[in-house]
Amino acid sequence: LTEIIKRYADELLTRDQTHRLLDALKRKLPKAVDDVVPDIVKVGELQRVLQSLLRERVPIRDLETILETLGEWAVRTKDLDILTEYARNALARTICQMYKDNRNVVRVVTLDPKAEDLISAHVERNERGSFLSLPPETQNRLVAAIRDRIEQAMPGAGGQTVAILASPQIRMWVRRLIEPVLPHTPVLAYNEIVRGIEVQSLGIVVFTHG
Repeated sequence: LTEIIKRYADELLTRDQTHRLLDALKRKLPKAVDDVVPDIVKVGELQRVLQSLLRERVPIRDLETILETLGEWAVRTKDLDILTEYARNALARTICQMYKDNRNVVRVVTLDPKAEDLISAHVERNERGSFLSLPPETQNRLVAAIRDRIEQAMPGAGGQTVAILASPQIRMWVRRLIEPVLPHTPVLAYNEIVRGIEVQSLGIVVFTHG
């Protein structure tokens, strides 16, 4: 039951529950809420950021830090995807705790620079937000290359989760690409690896476009 709740936590977080989380925080730290909601961040916007975090199983218990981060950055951008990435960065230590072993090692595979550049070059932005314009065939080949590298890395991980490590600019897009095929594989950004955490690379995804 707990696993099911974790898996669908983003869908279970309603507007009403978001209000309850805010009310609970406001009883302890009223200024932390009043300074941000609703003048800088609307409740609906906060709900969507929290849902995005939960979709990747990032705990939202530290609502104070999330609100503080949104309060700082929402005056510069209203793009909720970008705000979610800032919130992740603020929760980097929590994220590392989720995937490190008892020796503080996180096991990862990385993308080669050509694969990263390919994704970055196909991120398009318009007035409604951003989207990835990679042709479907290229997407499928890239995802297959990532899946193969993850599967090859797993025997050497000693039972630990193997994450994908990518640059902050494309982390979200890599996650969206692999979600249908590798729903439980976390994608971390380089700036989410905090001091004291060692990264062990178990391989590189080499992808030749064309």
